[in-house]
Amino acid sequence: MGFSNRMRGMALLWAIAAAARADTDCFRPEVHSHVRQTIAIYGPMSIDNEFFGFIYRYGSRIDSGVVRSRGCQSGDCVVDVAVAAQRIPKGARVLGEWHTHPRGGSRLLSTLDVRGAYRNRNLECYAAYFSRPDGEILAWNPREKSVPTAMASLVRVGNYAARSG
Repeated sequence: MGFSNRMRGMALLWAIAAAARADTDCFRPEVHSHVRQTIAIYGPMSIDNEFFGFIYRYGSRIDSGVVRSRGCQSGDCVVDVAVAAQRIPKGARVLGEWHTHPRGGSRLLSTLDVRGAYRNRNLECYAAYFSRPDGEILAWNPREKSVPTAMASLVRVGNYAARSG
């Protein structure tokens, strides 16, 4: 994901977060469930591109503002996260982000993945997720600012390719 796209997306997130009502209930189990269901839709479609979504709560509903990258070239997928941020309703509370890695993509987080989530670490309850090419869905600590420490924080959330994920 390009740096300028990430910065535009971050600015939009801060504006949305400032307008949202703060509360301390992060709905972690509901967020995990939403991520599993959403990546089960977009993961199988990640053949030559990535999908990215900002997770938000709007009223009692948890949803995602989703965007698809252009075709990936040499393992590099460019996602305009600002478009995903624009798909978040005003007054929604941003809870995190997720993205897919394409079928022929990496099993590891990239520097851009980690830096992008790290830039949003100050949003209350912010969580970060990704799916590997084999369907494994993982969460990582967005407060980690290097790939090795983010990879060390991985927690399995499910697998969209497995029957009982």
